[in-house]
Amino acid sequence: MKKRLSILGAGWLGLSLAKKLKNDFKIKVSIKDDYKKQKIMNYDLESYILNENNFNFLDNLLDTDYLFINFPPSKFINYVSFLEKIYSNKHINNIEKIIFISSTSIYPNEEGVYTELCNIQKTTSRPVYESENYIINKTDLIFRCAGLMGYDRIPGKYFSGISLDCEDVKVNYVHKDDVIEAIRFSIEKDLNGIFNLCSNIHPSKKEIYIKNSKIFGFIKPIFINKKEYKNRIINAEKIESYGFKYKYPNPLEYFNY
Repeated sequence: MKKRLSILGAGWLGLSLAKKLKNDFKIKVSIKDDYKKQKIMNYDLESYILNENNFNFLDNLLDTDYLFINFPPSKFINYVSFLEKIYSNKHINNIEKIIFISSTSIYPNEEGVYTELCNIQKTTSRPVYESENYIINKTDLIFRCAGLMGYDRIPGKYFSGISLDCEDVKVNYVHKDDVIEAIRFSIEKDLNGIFNLCSNIHPSKKEIYIKNSKIFGFIKPIFINKKEYKNRIINAEKIESYGFKYKYPNPLEYFNY
């Protein structure tokens, strides 16, 4: 019998994860409204509405073997309060593994190399910091993802033709396919703890934006009046020590089809 996997947050990452794993798991997903339900009908997924004002189907969603939680805190009035409703549910203690997607924005906006062992005194994102602090002792596995890219998320396209002064800043990106494979890998290997997910090569913004402008034909950003910015480098080698291999270790090669 297939194990059950509930995916809370069937957005850009969550929906792709559901489609990738639906042959291996019996999957349920949460969606925020009826409009989203119509959009995913073609994927043959069992879906239920879940948002800050509607917890009617939470019991059903949490009656599962594996739970994957992936919401952007910025989309909530009070994300921690929303999480409290989930983690206080009667089914939560019966779940075999809870996987939570966090962000490397939990680390400070200061020069340095950041690993999972860093003692975080300051944070770039207070909502991410507060939400992770709430769930950290209630969750089996936390993935701190760098900037999610790939497919229709193309670094530099948003800045087409715009003047920028950050040409030397190193990027911290991770390809969506690598995040999905890391989740699959972590279930297979029964991993627990906190893991950064980030391509381990960090080109500059200028390098990656210019290359993508050539690949996709958009007007390249204009790099002028260069300023000195802090370089935060996310080290995500920990998961590799367990045998995981990034398919896309270099963001410059995300779109080399």
